[in-house]
Amino acid sequence: MGNTLKAASATANITPPLGTEIPGGFRPRYAENVDDELFAKALVIDNGTTRIAIVTCDLIAIPEKIADVAKARIADRCGIPPAHIMINATHTHTAVAVANLLGVGEDTHYTDWVPLKIADAVELAVWRLQPARVGFASVDEERITFNRRWHMKDGTVRFNPGIEHPDLVEPTGTIDPELAMMFVEADDGTPISAVANFSLHYIGTDNGNALSADYFGHFDRRMRCYLGNTCVSLLWNAASGQINNTDFSGRVKWTARGHHQAVKMANVLAGHFITEMQFMEMHDTFDLSGSLATLTFQRKQITPADLEVAEQILSVPQGTYDAYETGPFSWVVGEPIPTALVDIYALECQRLAKLPEQMTAPVQVIRLGEAAIVALPGEVFVETGMNIKAASDVSPLFLVSLANGYIGYICTDKALTQEGGYETWAALSSLPAVGTAPKMETLVASLLDSD
Repeated sequence: MGNTLKAASATANITPPLGTEIPGGFRPRYAENVDDELFAKALVIDNGTTRIAIVTCDLIAIPEKIADVAKARIADRCGIPPAHIMINATHTHTAVAVANLLGVGEDTHYTDWVPLKIADAVELAVWRLQPARVGFASVDEERITFNRRWHMKDGTVRFNPGIEHPDLVEPTGTIDPELAMMFVEADDGTPISAVANFSLHYIGTDNGNALSADYFGHFDRRMRCYLGNTCVSLLWNAASGQINNTDFSGRVKWTARGHHQAVKMANVLAGHFITEMQFMEMHDTFDLSGSLATLTFQRKQITPADLEVAEQILSVPQGTYDAYETGPFSWVVGEPIPTALVDIYALECQRLAKLPEQMTAPVQVIRLGEAAIVALPGEVFVETGMNIKAASDVSPLFLVSLANGYIGYICTDKALTQEGGYETWAALSSLPAVGTAPKMETLVASLLDSD
């Protein structure tokens, strides 16, 4: 057991300049306004022998090269080893192009700069370390999340099929209602950080051309209203690859849209947090540890025939290629790619074909006393998250998507081989082939058992 805990939080502004490309759709958008600033938000916890740093960034993803550069700088300036540092993205769809994602190209000026700011947030927190206490809680909130992948009457699976679409049959799977929480306060009771972990892809805003941290940023501001500006709040996206805020069955109909709805959903989580922190057992000492492992996986196969079709698609005007009944690529199962988007996936075929067939990505476990963080490098399907939690007796287990690297959607084997649909379509935002999710579950279990 370590000495009395110390902790601190800090932020660094990571808002890009106007004019930058915004990822999160199929075509480029360009920032013409700022609804709210983007931040890297850091929490550092120290027990006298071990120091842990956690940074949550208002970005759509954290590619491994950004995480690695930031971690190297943090190790150099703060003495915290990479295995003890988690860097994750919220998955706001109104941020900046940190990688080549669908129709958007990486903003290399930004990706060269942002690791420095991520490291700054940690270094600022290290300077502010003070005696602290940490508490944990977990509740279920099943009223605001819904599975966006639906079986249709024609036998296909579609994502976001339309509210009360006449051909809906049933969702392809479940949701994960757990809201896991960690509260950090100074010895004198001053709030330092509120951390929440919930399965909800994102909400959306009013203007796709305005930079915004989405509901993840609203959660931080709601918590500051409750607890004051000393409290930096981090909202981690749990396994939510196919989970969003829309009930396509029509049973739940939201009247709000955009930021109004994002504030409402942030309020739901903030309300739970404020209630549960009143009952938390606060710890002033516990063990800390961190471990990193490498997930080796096969990327989706791109055949010579796929590349021939890709060339044909890209040789004609956008939206005019329709010389196919299904597919048109070998990796498409079920619903075909719409004609209006097929050029995007032709380009993705070419991009993937240049990558090694066997790839790697980091998987991390951080222990905080009886609690643990499992940090995974992509958009994890909810079933995988539920499997990982069911196989462990850790409570609470914070399952964090989009951490330390980005390999896109990590789909279940069933989705890849039987269901198909958008999330399964081969792209830099959906790299892993069949077998990746179960292999990742096994790796996580071994880390939790050995840590």
